[in-house]
Amino acid sequence: MQHWMLDTRCITMLNLLLTHHDYVSIVEVAKTLNVSRRSIYYDLNKINEWLETHHIAFIQVERSKGLFLSSSQREKISELLSSEIERSYYFLQPKERTQLILCSLLGQSEPVFVDYFCQICEVSRNTAFNDLKTVRQKLNKYDLELIFEPHSGYRVEGSLIMQRALFLYYFDPIIPLLHNRAIPGFKLLNFYQPDQVDQIMIQLNKVENRLQTNYVSGMIFSLSTLINNIIKRKESIVIDEVDAEEISQSQEFQLVKIYFPQLNSNEQIYLAMHLLGSRVQVPTKIEQTEDVIELASQLVTDFELLACINFDDKEQLISMIAHHLKMSIYRYKYGIQIGNPLMADIRASYPDLFDLTVKAARGIKKKLGLPIPDAEIAYITMHFGGFLPQKNINVTSRILLVCPNGISTANMLKGEVESLHPNIEVIGIVPVEEIEKYIPTIDFIISTVDVNTSVPVIRVNPIISEEDRLRILSRVVRSSTNKVKSNQITMDKIIKIVGQYLNDDQLERVILELQPMFASIEKGDWRKNMSIRLSNVLSPSRIQVLSRVKDWRSALTIASTPLMDEKVINESYIDAMIANVEYYGPYIVIAPYLALGHALPSDGVNALGVSVLKLEEDVFFEDRPVSVVIILAPIDKRSHLGIMKDIMDLFNDGQFVSDLSDYNVPQQIYELIVNRKKDEEVAEDVD
Repeated sequence: MQHWMLDTRCITMLNLLLTHHDYVSIVEVAKTLNVSRRSIYYDLNKINEWLETHHIAFIQVERSKGLFLSSSQREKISELLSSEIERSYYFLQPKERTQLILCSLLGQSEPVFVDYFCQICEVSRNTAFNDLKTVRQKLNKYDLELIFEPHSGYRVEGSLIMQRALFLYYFDPIIPLLHNRAIPGFKLLNFYQPDQVDQIMIQLNKVENRLQTNYVSGMIFSLSTLINNIIKRKESIVIDEVDAEEISQSQEFQLVKIYFPQLNSNEQIYLAMHLLGSRVQVPTKIEQTEDVIELASQLVTDFELLACINFDDKEQLISMIAHHLKMSIYRYKYGIQIGNPLMADIRASYPDLFDLTVKAARGIKKKLGLPIPDAEIAYITMHFGGFLPQKNINVTSRILLVCPNGISTANMLKGEVESLHPNIEVIGIVPVEEIEKYIPTIDFIISTVDVNTSVPVIRVNPIISEEDRLRILSRVVRSSTNKVKSNQITMDKIIKIVGQYLNDDQLERVILELQPMFASIEKGDWRKNMSIRLSNVLSPSRIQVLSRVKDWRSALTIASTPLMDEKVINESYIDAMIANVEYYGPYIVIAPYLALGHALPSDGVNALGVSVLKLEEDVFFEDRPVSVVIILAPIDKRSHLGIMKDIMDLFNDGQFVSDLSDYNVPQQIYELIVNRKKDEEVAEDVD
């Protein structure tokens, strides 16, 4: 019998259910997997088909309780998931194959033939050749070249440092595949030998214990795999931009010399740099001030264009992100992983904001020629989120600094802390003995010494490290999202009650109906997990198809007509859009043949809305041809982020753009959009 092939997400869902002996709510499963509830039901159908082929009962689903496995189901599923035979049924997705091939090429120096890729991915030669085209494109982005020699095979040529950085970048997402042994040709992998990697991990754990620190989850595993490949390759790097003398004085380097004597001095410095760089700034010989302001400015501007917003304190935001980039560029270059303790929460709770940040960061990735890990993207997402207003939520974090090291050190620490987030308020700098009188008025304490008190304390270095910054930001974000009044009727409370009786589409429409009633009332954090989508605000009546229009001004005016007729916007909003294009140029052309007209909520917006105009004949915004004009009417700086994510995802999808060109009936266009987005998950960076 042909068995259903389970993907990694389905396996993860089953493993999650196996760890619980009671019901697991759909919301909890969705949050853990970082997908929508609709996607969970879709995966559940796949899992149940798989269970049926093995003569196992379907997973029980009970309204308001969740998913449940019986003891009999647990036993049979556990046995299947642990069997080598069952693992062989896993079918790698194209993105996973690309990551696997890249790790195979970057992890060792010996060339390989295409048949090797066919074996480890269990695909045909044609599929492998197509995957190699994608691999070549990705390598070219970072000035690396895929070379083929008829008598030896494929290899990568270019900077060895960049090869290692990319190896770590692409290795991280395939760790679950390695742990689950879900790769068809697992035993043939040339870059991962479990026994040797385990021995190196033991040595690194000893270093970790001697340093009395805990490194990022997965970092030790990734680094162990890389070290094993470094030992096998016998190629050494030259580190010319790092202060090797300062690193050689560190405790990390001294321990690396003890536990990894087989590495030469350059490689020992390289390893120590990873151990140091995950916690503090890597000491460099070159001042990192050149161009970082320009990079940060580009990042913020790109985000504004993608999100259709304007930051009120743009210069402050640019300064904060530039400060982060200044310390991070060398981490990107060497592939150093710092991790982010809030990354999973950010991706689950703010998927739209995270996804727009991913897209905005592509410009600086291209300019730097360096990969930017998701943990760093999550960090930047926190900065953007901090500058987006959160109505009716008291987000100010009142902090007390405890610093007995002198006034100059204390003031430096105060400046560092206040620059991290616009919602931080340092209410005082005191010695340990004066803490108690501030307890009723503070949220937490930042201290350079050990403190025993009832208020949460973050212990930091006098000159705070990157790890310190992450921990402070984590506390600020967590406390900000928890400060919601509970003594009144809120959207959150209503949604919790009615949500158990409605499907996702019905629930989201109820939210939109209730939204105007709660415009001036505390809304809680319901939007975090129930973002408004394009399909919620678009309808066939808001879609028009015309053969041509007179000019771009007419295009914006006509495209806005449905929103005007429904009193979603006033005429002043159209005037504002036209004035913006006249002043700034065709900045609203955000993708080939797509213009996204928008202005500020204060320019005449009465409700959140979207309308679409499709033209058979292009209209020109200066020299840029446009065949689709979308009008966005935002009511604030947050509500429309999910809509923007949907628009960008659709028009980055070549198949959707091709299909759209064939449709000329509003109802058909509406169905195309809704069906394409129906089962959408949180987008990941295509790099």
